[in-house]
Amino acid sequence: MSMYTERGGFALPAALLALVIVGALVTGGVYAAMEEDRSSGNVQFGNHAFLAAERGLEDLLGTRNRIYFQDSVGLVGQADTIGPVAITVEGVQAQYTVFVQRLNTRLFKVDSEGEVLSGGRYVGSKRRLAEMMRITYTYVPKDRAYTTHTEVRLRGQSAINGTDVVPTGWLGCETVGVQAAVLAKDTLLVDVPPGGGNTALVGSPKMKEDAAMDSLDFVEYGDMHLDDLKEVADITLAPGTYTGMAPSSSGGVCDKTNQLNWGDPLNVTGDCHLYWPIIYSPGDLHLSTGIGQGILIVDGTLEVSGNFEFHGLVFVYGNIKATGTGNKFSGSTNVLGSNGYSELGVTGAGNTQVQLSACAIERAHMYNERFSRPIPLGDRRFIDMSGIGAT
Repeated sequence: MSMYTERGGFALPAALLALVIVGALVTGGVYAAMEEDRSSGNVQFGNHAFLAAERGLEDLLGTRNRIYFQDSVGLVGQADTIGPVAITVEGVQAQYTVFVQRLNTRLFKVDSEGEVLSGGRYVGSKRRLAEMMRITYTYVPKDRAYTTHTEVRLRGQSAINGTDVVPTGWLGCETVGVQAAVLAKDTLLVDVPPGGGNTALVGSPKMKEDAAMDSLDFVEYGDMHLDDLKEVADITLAPGTYTGMAPSSSGGVCDKTNQLNWGDPLNVTGDCHLYWPIIYSPGDLHLSTGIGQGILIVDGTLEVSGNFEFHGLVFVYGNIKATGTGNKFSGSTNVLGSNGYSELGVTGAGNTQVQLSACAIERAHMYNERFSRPIPLGDRRFIDMSGIGAT
């Protein structure tokens, strides 16, 4: 009989168990890495879809103005679809589709859906953003032709007329009839030609007084603040003398890079008739022999010396000095008078005309490209609706 007792081996089962454990760990690691890669891909392409949707909102804000919202979604409840628009996001092909719906007179709900179009299994990744926007509210009074916080002197054949006039050829304008010629902080400061009574003023009444007017009334008009308009001015002019303002175009396209192109109020079929720029000068401005339209803001004194015609809104922090003949302001003219008195028609031959035009007032802010854009509501720009399956 053998002196050794037979025992089962332990090394082999231990080795096999170790191999199984190592294999499980390797398999688990590989699976985890694959899941992490997939998850990373999902996040990456989801972000691309998010960026595409955000691009849709940004493009709407940057390219659509008041005219689009009136024509395409003019009625409460009416909706419009923009797109799909193909774009590239960080080298990935994508697209966005924007859905716009009018909720009330000025409020709109805008949804933008971004979708990835390339990337293998990630094709079709979508994100949807929603944002509330509103059309800027502006209120520029149409019940007077000229507003002054300080003295204004009319000489020669100059006149201020509160009878609403639609410029020749302009269509679709509503009129407000006969309004006041002048609204003044103190009507005693409205100086008409000696012995001429109020013949230089035409309106009903010829003058109105508002002793409570202050500088805030001069700079704020609903959502429109003059300081904001200065920052986004289409044309900024250094203080000085300028002449020859006239519409300019090339190949049927209005040349908006020309600082002496201030639109074309007289030719309704011209290339620049719908160009209503914001023109700003931080100091004294002297103008002669030119034509323009839009919003003119002058931080100093505005001097016009003959054959200058402007349609729209005029805001002068200093005063207006008008000499010579052929000067005309049509729309709404507003003077703060921070440096003395205004004088229209210094000499006997002067015939500066200040005319009320409700249509010019309306178009000055309605047709301005920068000012007529929609603006988002609140500090938070948008809401991500992707996770709730919003439609």
